[in-house]
Amino acid sequence: MTRPLAESILALDFPETDAARIHELNCKANEGTLTAEEDAELEVYVNIGDLLAYWQSKARQNLQQSA
Repeated sequence: MTRPLAESILALDFPETDAARIHELNCKANEGTLTAEEDAELEVYVNIGDLLAYWQSKARQNLQQSA
């Protein structure tokens, strides 16, 4: 992985609108008012967040090895 690619991966994050939706869904989940459709939507966000965290971990490892 090149340094620019690793740095680009580390800069990735959810857009503001998605972050707000995640917050909304998390609040509803905590309140116990999440519908089945919203639960599925939240699960997709969680899976994407997990994948992003994995990629960012690999990018950080790569940058540390090249330092």
